Amino acid sequence: MNYLIYCLPALGWGLMPVISKKAGGRPVEQLLGTTIAALGISIIISLNAGVEYTTMGFIASLLSGTFWAGGQYLQFKALTNGDVSKVMPVSNGTQLVFTSLASGLILQEWQSTQQSLITILLMFVILMAIYLIAVNKKNKFESKALSIQTILTICASSLCLVGYVITTSLFNVEGLQIFLPQALAMFLSSCVITRFAHEKQNFSNIFRNIFTGIFWAIANISLFYTAVHLGVGLSYTISQLCIFVSIIGGIVLLKERKTRVEIMNMTIGAMLFLSAILGLSQFK
Repeated sequence: MNYLIYCLPALGWGLMPVISKKAGGRPVEQLLGTTIAALGISIIISLNAGVEYTTMGFIASLLSGTFWAGGQYLQFKALTNGDVSKVMPVSNGTQLVFTSLASGLILQEWQSTQQSLITILLMFVILMAIYLIAVNKKNKFESKALSIQTILTICASSLCLVGYVITTSLFNVEGLQIFLPQALAMFLSSCVITRFAHEKQNFSNIFRNIFTGIFWAIANISLFYTAVHLGVGLSYTISQLCIFVSIIGGIVLLKERKTRVEIMNMTIGAMLFLSAILGLSQFK
């Protein structure tokens, strides 16, 4: 049963961009729909569990949720300019690199020089996999490679999402006391982002993206459960298997067309990504 729970973050995060693309709407509408669902589910869980809060835990969770809102908005923006099967490998890969660095340097999860060097080497393998999957373009028949602007947007998104993951661990906040203040900050931050976006909102698009939030809740709850048992670095590493869910979902569910060369590059890149994930998991 535990192994199934460990896989839920990958499933939830892998399907999130696919569902948001299917639901449609602008990035702010996608963000609002997602955070409304997240807040509602968090309220239900917190009330039923009778959660007790500490001041530091509440503040850290609010900060975590704020990081998430900024990161997820930027990710939704990147998805408007590229295929899920291209954007998400870059997003997942950069998140994994940044989180591995943060867990090693800030949370001090690296225990030896050998572990540090091998981890850095595996990060280069991840970057190679990203290039093969999302950046490399050899002929005019292949789908458009991601622009530099889109890649920079994804990197900024990943930095914010790393803050979302490590903030609660940095302040030793665990368990259910995270979810409600985190979701509250997510919702309030999405309202602020919407206010400054100066765009008219379509409530139908917001409603459809509630389903995106349901999958976020599945991923988030299971991620923090696995972090308690496996540590931040390993749990987040396993969660990045969502790259396979996103690639398959983009091609099968969203009908993103790929040439044989692209499929071959994606397969090689995905295998490199998997080998790096397995390698990192051995040193957590």
